[in-house]
Amino acid sequence: MSSGKLAKRSNDMNIEYYHPQPIRRVTLHPYQKYFSILLADDGSPDVLAAIDLLVDLPLYNCTVTALSVVSNREAAGMALREACLEQTRERLEQGEITARTILRGGDPAKMIVKTAEELSPHLVILGATGLKHAFGILLGGVAEKVVQAIHLPIMIYRHPYQGLRKIGFFTDGSSQAEYAAEYLGDFPLPDGAEIHIVHVIPPLPMHRLDRQAIQQPTPNGNGKAKQLSLQDADEILRRATLILQRHELPTRVVLLQGEPCEQIREYVSKEKIDLVVVGAHGVSKGHSWQFGSVPCKLLHYCPCPTLIVKPRLDVLSRN
Repeated sequence: MSSGKLAKRSNDMNIEYYHPQPIRRVTLHPYQKYFSILLADDGSPDVLAAIDLLVDLPLYNCTVTALSVVSNREAAGMALREACLEQTRERLEQGEITARTILRGGDPAKMIVKTAEELSPHLVILGATGLKHAFGILLGGVAEKVVQAIHLPIMIYRHPYQGLRKIGFFTDGSSQAEYAAEYLGDFPLPDGAEIHIVHVIPPLPMHRLDRQAIQQPTPNGNGKAKQLSLQDADEILRRATLILQRHELPTRVVLLQGEPCEQIREYVSKEKIDLVVVGAHGVSKGHSWQFGSVPCKLLHYCPCPTLIVKPRLDVLSRN
């Protein structure tokens, strides 16, 4: 890791690195690049909390498109949706954000994906809570379908809004994770927000019992493997830190070991993380999701809002 940090071990496996003098943004208006957002507005508490977030962000050059989709079963509620959209537009414009509204009929998930493809925004925001919320699964059916189909960064928001002070960026060292770090570096974060860069080393695999190895132990073997794993983790954290500090963001670096989703959930709860950010990649074996199992599980069970950074189609085509 780079010099100038202090390391603290919370136990034999988990290490936290603190940067005593984090680099902070010094410009008054650092977000002059155009930033477009598609907000799927269903009037839920999750979406209302997401609107509070948007009003708090330094969106100096941004357009938010609020989309409401009325299914065939809800056709009678068209007027109510129009009123909700108007309230959303007024709330955003009070926060000096350029806003426009779209009201469409049809299947909500399909219309959200279609509108996202037409507008190609920099971010899509949906509310999380669905009918399965009572069973501890914190993702609704519409949000799940949209996340599966969309090729854009997507934020699944959960109420209540309590500010955006701590962002947990969880990296596995992949190119998709580094793309997510660059995206987060350009994201219009409020002043004082701190990025917790976290990497989780999977637990050591269990091997069959070797009686001869027990009688003639070779302690250096596992030690070398563990040392190599820590070196790899240190390099992953170093690369992510360099990307985010290049964007003048204050960082705190943490290394954990264990089952990734369990470690992330525990860390999010312990540190009171306001937003989880992960890169999306891969296809889980035997699963239809277009990214790995860790982001999939986080979307269902993470207690706070989650930003899944999927590369846009124009980025994928260039690569």
